[in-house]
Amino acid sequence: MAHEEHVNLYTAGQAQDKIQKSLSSSPAIMGNIMKSQEAGSHAATNYFDASFKASDDENLVVISDYPSRDISQSIFKMGEKLKVLAQEASWWKVRSLQTGTENYIPSNYVAKVYHGWLFEGVGRQKAEELLHLPGNTVGSFLIRESPSQRGVYSLSVRHRSVKHYKIFRLDNSWYYISPRLTFQCLEDMVNHYSGCSTP
Repeated sequence: MAHEEHVNLYTAGQAQDKIQKSLSSSPAIMGNIMKSQEAGSHAATNYFDASFKASDDENLVVISDYPSRDISQSIFKMGEKLKVLAQEASWWKVRSLQTGTENYIPSNYVAKVYHGWLFEGVGRQKAEELLHLPGNTVGSFLIRESPSQRGVYSLSVRHRSVKHYKIFRLDNSWYYISPRLTFQCLEDMVNHYSGCSTP
């Protein structure tokens, strides 16, 4: 089983001090993220975030070209963001937020996305493929719910390669990556580590 590490997604100027207090491992990984962000690249702003602000619960991301390229020219490509128009059995009627194309796509070719970064039922390998798509730079991330276990989450972050970090859950349902710092919900965790929490 692959080892899950600790990570920090800080962008604030005082990040180095907070990192040393809250996380005790992987300084090189954290440094890579901080370096790119402090240089003004906003690396942790996800490609997936941009189009998913309105009705967040009705959005999908294509996780495999459909139809497959060996069958015919793809109508929807991997990474494409879709707006749900209707659901019929195991098919979604969707509109592409990039091209405006409307069509049907099987449910096993898409993942539901919440908040622009929480992907339902996406495995480790698929997360790596999505984060290596053009438009995702060092620091881009997603949180993925296990395809086999509801409520079990991991954080996938693009560094030089994609690293995966287990998100733990306490008995009181609070979340953490490092036990020294816990969060009531995943959104609070993301806001804290990406330095975008509101006062």
